[in-house]
Amino acid sequence: GKNEDITYRKIINKGKTFTDILNCAGKAEIESLAERSIINGKTENSFEPYATMTRAEFATIVVNALGLPVKDSVRFEDVSEDSWYAPYVKTAYHYGIVAGISPTKFNPDGTITMEEAASMIERAGKLCGIDTDMNILSAKDILEKFGDFNDISAWAVPSVGFCVKEEILSGDGEN
Repeated sequence: GKNEDITYRKIINKGKTFTDILNCAGKAEIESLAERSIINGKTENSFEPYATMTRAEFATIVVNALGLPVKDSVRFEDVSEDSWYAPYVKTAYHYGIVAGISPTKFNPDGTITMEEAASMIERAGKLCGIDTDMNILSAKDILEKFGDFNDISAWAVPSVGFCVKEEILSGDGEN
């Protein structure tokens, strides 16, 4: 069930690291993604692991992680054609990984929320042929152990539930 456009990203920057991740819990994962050019640092030597991420940055990471070919499928009013992220947002939209905040706006510079990230991850999983379907009751059963689970928007509950079930999110505030 995997989409045929998904490709494996090979190591092209062997040994790539950043000076500010030496004591970071996700150091190995960051390095693995950087070696495959799935992620970049804020500079050549700095990653800023605790900085917030924009919706456009996260969409870019997902598109890069899946090795998807660039698609030109949508024109959001707030995604300039000459912006660095335009091809990634358009590609992510084409494959159903992202949605706009409205039919005409994406909010590329907005800080991504946990709910939005979980939804993108769940949709990417589906694109990879993973059974991500989770009904609302099963998701709530998984999430009810967290004190703030009622704060999760109804539209995001199945996606967040899937990500917790698959240990992509731990619910401890660490990821």
